[in-house]
Amino acid sequence: MDPLALLVGFSLGAAGLLMLALATAYRGLDLPPQSRVAGWVMLLGLAHTQWSHLGMVESMAAMPLTRSYVLVLFLQSLGFYWLLLGLLRRREDWRRWEWSLPLLVLAAGALIPLAWAIPLALGMGTVFALHLALLLYRLRALRRWFRLELPVMLVFALMGGTIGIAGVWAPFGLGWPAYVQIYAWMIALGFFGVLWLLLAVPDIASKTQEAVAQSYAQSTLGRVDVATKLTELTRLFEVERVHRDEGLSLARVAELMGLSTHQLSELVNAHLGMGFSRLVRQHRVRDAQRMLVEEPRASVLSVGLAVGFASQSTFYVAFKDELGVVPGQYRKQALGAGSD
Repeated sequence: MDPLALLVGFSLGAAGLLMLALATAYRGLDLPPQSRVAGWVMLLGLAHTQWSHLGMVESMAAMPLTRSYVLVLFLQSLGFYWLLLGLLRRREDWRRWEWSLPLLVLAAGALIPLAWAIPLALGMGTVFALHLALLLYRLRALRRWFRLELPVMLVFALMGGTIGIAGVWAPFGLGWPAYVQIYAWMIALGFFGVLWLLLAVPDIASKTQEAVAQSYAQSTLGRVDVATKLTELTRLFEVERVHRDEGLSLARVAELMGLSTHQLSELVNAHLGMGFSRLVRQHRVRDAQRMLVEEPRASVLSVGLAVGFASQSTFYVAFKDELGVVPGQYRKQALGAGSD
C-alpha cells in the first residue's frame, strides 16, 4: 500500500479521535469557547491538508497549491495557538488585540502570493509554538511533567520550521512531491506525538490547568470560609465519592463548591499540602484498597475502573506510587494477613 495513503489514513483517524475527545472527555476543562472551537478548526484543517496531499502528489504542476489549501494552513496554525493558549492562561488574560488575529490570518491567507504562503504560514505556526513553549517554561517550577511537555512543544516548533523550509525549496529543486511527503510525515508524527503524550500522561490537560491556577493564586481565599469549604470538600470525596467520575476536573469540583478554579486550587495546595490531581488520586487509591479486600472476586481492572481510573495502566502506576506495591500484590498481602 502507498505509504502516503497510510500516513493520510492514520492522520484522519487521529484527528477524528482527538475531535471526539475534545467534545466529550475534555468537556470538563475550563477552556474558553474560542479555544475549544480553535481546537476543532485545527484538527479539521490538518485533516483537510493531509487529504489534499493525496491529490497534490498525483499533480505534476509546477505550483499545485490552491488558495483554499493556503487558507487552511493559516487557520490550522491559529487554531493550534488558540487551543493551547486557552489551556496555558487564565480566561481573564485574553487580550483584546488577540481577537483581531483571525481577520489578520484570513487576510494573509487570501492575499499572500502562493509561492510564499507555505513558509509564511508555517513560520507563523513556529512563532506560535515558541510562544507557547515560553508559557510552559514559566510554569516549570509548578509541575514536573513540564520537562516532558516543553520538549514536545519545541519539537512542534522545529517541525513547523522544517515544513516551511521545504515549502521554500519545493520550486527550486526539492520538488512538490518531496514537499508533500515531508509535510505528510510531519503531520502524522505530530498526531502520533500528541496521542502518545495523552496516553503517557492521561490527565495532562487537567494538571496543566491546575498549575496555571496555582501560578496566579494570590489571596483568592480572603472572603472564603476555609473551614467550611474544607469540610465540604471532604464530604464530596468521602461521602459522595466524586472521585469515581473518570472525567472529574478541577473546574467541576470548583463548580460544586461554589468556588473559582483558582480558589479551589489554593485551598487544596495551602491547606492540604498537595495538588488537586494528587488529592483525586489518593482518594481513588484508598477506595481501591477497600474494594480489593472487601470484594475479592472482583477483578483488579474492574476495581480500578470503578474508583475512577481510566485504564488498568494508570491504575497500576498510581497505586504503586501511593503504596509501593501493585494492586494484585496488595490484595494477596491483605487477604493473606487476614487469614492468619
